Amino acid sequence: MGQKAWIFLFLFLIFLFFWRFLNLPKANFSPGQRIKIEATLRQEPKITGNLQKFSLAGIEITTFRFPEFHYGERLEVEGVVEKKNFLEFPEIRKIGEEKTILGLVYRLRRKIEGIYRQSLPEPYSSLLSGIVLGIKSEMPSSFYNSLQKTGTLHVVVASGMNVSILAGTLVSFLILFLRRQIAVFLSFILIWFYVFLAGAEIPILRAGIMGSLAFLAQGLGREEDAWRAFGLSALFLLFLNPLSIFDLGFQLSFGATFGILFFGSFFSRLFSRLPNQIRSDFSQTLAAQITTLPIILLNFGYYSPFSPLVNVLIAWVLPWIMRLGMVIASFGLIFFFLGRIFAFLTFPFLAYFVFIIKLFSGL
Repeated sequence: MGQKAWIFLFLFLIFLFFWRFLNLPKANFSPGQRIKIEATLRQEPKITGNLQKFSLAGIEITTFRFPEFHYGERLEVEGVVEKKNFLEFPEIRKIGEEKTILGLVYRLRRKIEGIYRQSLPEPYSSLLSGIVLGIKSEMPSSFYNSLQKTGTLHVVVASGMNVSILAGTLVSFLILFLRRQIAVFLSFILIWFYVFLAGAEIPILRAGIMGSLAFLAQGLGREEDAWRAFGLSALFLLFLNPLSIFDLGFQLSFGATFGILFFGSFFSRLFSRLPNQIRSDFSQTLAAQITTLPIILLNFGYYSPFSPLVNVLIAWVLPWIMRLGMVIASFGLIFFFLGRIFAFLTFPFLAYFVFIIKLFSGL
């Protein structure tokens, strides 16, 4: 596709974004109105202290942390609107789960989380759930705060790292038995299965779209353009939900990716004398943090000067934790004791990770 065609495509997608924004279906619940809604929870609630917050059928809901509600559960909510499109501490009842293929994915997600919890003590089990599945609700608040203090909270959000590791592992394995095109196609299917298994939140959706475009380029025998994949994934997500632009996950995910694409090669040249893996980890960390620093300061009011160093120190264990976490889940679903064996092998990597986080969070 020529340069003029790409420009036309981007302009067309921008037009679609504004058209979609102007035609969004809007919930319109007035203060004092008593409402009753029934819907499926499409994202994991955000945990803040003793509270959990989530969006359901266009209305923002705040309730106590317990009982916990999870991605994929069907809820019935009844209460009085405090302010426009906002409910505080309404009556909430679980009324089942979605009876679709996605419902099966939701149940599988919780089954895997249970395997991790039975195989490892805290905070190691919730850390593994966070890295592999993006689940943070079970994480001890003290350890969650330590991740926040050290600027490493992003590792318990399923994102581009997960997709990259999974894609590389799948293609390398499948290509041993299948033709490359078939291996790429199967990897594409499994990647999107993982995207929904990991919660289908904005960072993992962004990575899934960019990964899909990379697979498509490979299948067509063409070179992938990372900038085009970046732009198309942003516009596609904004077309699905224009309000995503105000979501912190969207801002951090695309901000970090923009930084890596824009500054990554500069820092790689700057630190050219470092060993390859250290240079890559350090360059990508600095590049991502340059563009996400303003977002972090505006939202959290705090930034750890040790964050780049901590991210480099833990970067090398993340692929091992991710791969072993998938192996634990795969074997544990069939024979639980096999999952326990691989959990034992994963423990040293998790212990190292926890040690580094606790060491620097106290500084």
